[in-house]
Amino acid sequence: MPPPLEKSSSLSVKLGPAILTALLLGSVLLAPLPLAAVEWSTLFTAQDVRDHLSAEPGRQEALEFCRKMGITKVYIESFRDGYQAEEATLKAARDFFRQAGLKVSGCVTTTGIGKHSTGWDVAVCYTHRPNQERLASVFRFTAALFDEIMIDDFFFTDCECSECGAAKGALSWRQYREKLMLEMSRERVLGPARAVNPQVKIILKFPQWYDHFQDRGYVPDQEAALYDRIWVGTELRDPSSDEWGHKQQYEGYFIYRWLADVGGAKTGGGWFDPYGTTATLYLDQPLTTILAGAPEVFLFHYGALTSPEFRAQAEALAPRRLSYESLARFVSDWGGLATYKPVSSEPGEEEYIFDAIGMLGIPLAPTAHFPEGARAALFTVHALEDVQFVSKLTRLLAAGGTAFVSQGLAHRLNADPRLPTQASLDLEKDHDLKTVEAGGGKLIIFSAALPRLAYVDGHNRLEQLTPELRSALDELRRRVSEFTVTSPDAPPRVAIFPLGGRVAVVNYTELPVACRLTGLAGMARKYTKVFSTDGATLASDGATLR
Repeated sequence: MPPPLEKSSSLSVKLGPAILTALLLGSVLLAPLPLAAVEWSTLFTAQDVRDHLSAEPGRQEALEFCRKMGITKVYIESFRDGYQAEEATLKAARDFFRQAGLKVSGCVTTTGIGKHSTGWDVAVCYTHRPNQERLASVFRFTAALFDEIMIDDFFFTDCECSECGAAKGALSWRQYREKLMLEMSRERVLGPARAVNPQVKIILKFPQWYDHFQDRGYVPDQEAALYDRIWVGTELRDPSSDEWGHKQQYEGYFIYRWLADVGGAKTGGGWFDPYGTTATLYLDQPLTTILAGAPEVFLFHYGALTSPEFRAQAEALAPRRLSYESLARFVSDWGGLATYKPVSSEPGEEEYIFDAIGMLGIPLAPTAHFPEGARAALFTVHALEDVQFVSKLTRLLAAGGTAFVSQGLAHRLNADPRLPTQASLDLEKDHDLKTVEAGGGKLIIFSAALPRLAYVDGHNRLEQLTPELRSALDELRRRVSEFTVTSPDAPPRVAIFPLGGRVAVVNYTELPVACRLTGLAGMARKYTKVFSTDGATLASDGATLR
């Protein structure tokens, strides 16, 4: 039998993942797998261009690195941190890599353009007219050299200077920033670039901090409509790091699948870097990015990955690349519990709650659209961005649906006369789970203490799993298993990814884990292993994973 849930409050997570991808017996999975499912790419920042690509020996070394890492596409950056690379060097590097058989695109990072934002130092003030003119100039310059240009994820503003205050007028800061950045996209990026090169394609990369897009002018749905493609920051960090905000590894998966729902076919690759990682933790990033379905895995950046500080990260990835490519051939048809996060939704007290829930072995299927017709869905405070949310929720319940509701959202909905129940939605003291019958359906309310079980503090310790929390987590998983695959006995920080007739399980802890999979009202009981990393096995019973 699998061991009980880990009780220790000092579970370390410094080591890397083990993964077992299993095939559900009885599923029809006879279609041939694609021959190639993922492409590897990297960036030469403007400073890399200056320092490494200005002469033939440096270009040869860079090509050798690309060959070693399986990189078939490079992005050559023209501008970053106020520095614009020399045109002759950019052309020489572009032509060199093309002649070597690699795909070549451009990149721009909109930092150091001019007047800084009064907020985050890396951002600039886009109300300032000279900044606007400089931005347009950079994109005209770059579009003359490349037919595709990536914009790194600093194309935002949080400035509150006197110029911005005067231009804002009666608008809220959020309204003004969204309006301003959409104008910058149309008038200072896309317009100037296409005027120089009508064939140019522009990619906008979104950062991983999805719960704060609305604070800094990102409008993913409208920007996805404007740009030719969007890219996703799937950066992950040491989850015990105070500096990096205790990021959950599930975040890379959640943001990619959510933005894929927003951007549809325009959604491109996943981009990550070595910062805030060890060589082993770094491997969580390509693994999670591939599980999320990114067709291109982007390694930021050449100068960092060949430096003494981060060379070990690249060396750790190189021998595992072919294994990850094999994994990519099994990844499609993402499933899980429909999870509603409207575009530009405020998290309230539930910032990045989805990432923590996913680390409890509860698989999520993110969507920016209300999951009409779903048998079950998960809702948090984010849902209140939708002014019609309560009406939509009432329809879901009337159809016999089940709504998994966070404690924060339940508190805000409590006593709402539009809901088909008069029962209190607040959790009683010392209770972590509650079921309320409502309009033919069910509201299953879970406490904030359950997502906290995945949280790792600065001393590498997990939250204490008390008998009461164990019981609540067991019951929550049992309810979830009526609608998707989960594990009744995996410890926190084991994540599950339903992939059609397959399911991947990733152990993000450093300890050996044994667990079973259950789900879909008991239909998922026995599996065949189709892929695994070292140390991951399936017991002879076809049900216990180690």
